Amino acid sequence: MEHIEYIIVGGPQHGSISRGPRQADSPMLPAEAACDGLICRAAARRHGSQGTRYLLLHPQATGEQFLTMLAA
Repeated sequence: MEHIEYIIVGGPQHGSISRGPRQADSPMLPAEAACDGLICRAAARRHGSQGTRYLLLHPQATGEQFLTMLAA
């Protein structure tokens, strides 16, 4: 089992980073419930100096929020 980082895009937790376990061979993409109860689903995976991070898209996220977090 590996630990991966998630960044929530949009909603009340916009920009928050969390870590969680994930099985390396799992075919499922990560998802997490936001504090408002809505499900944030994986929309992109970003590779960088901090390692791999998944961007979890909140249903109320705007395109601008997504593009900003993708470019950061």
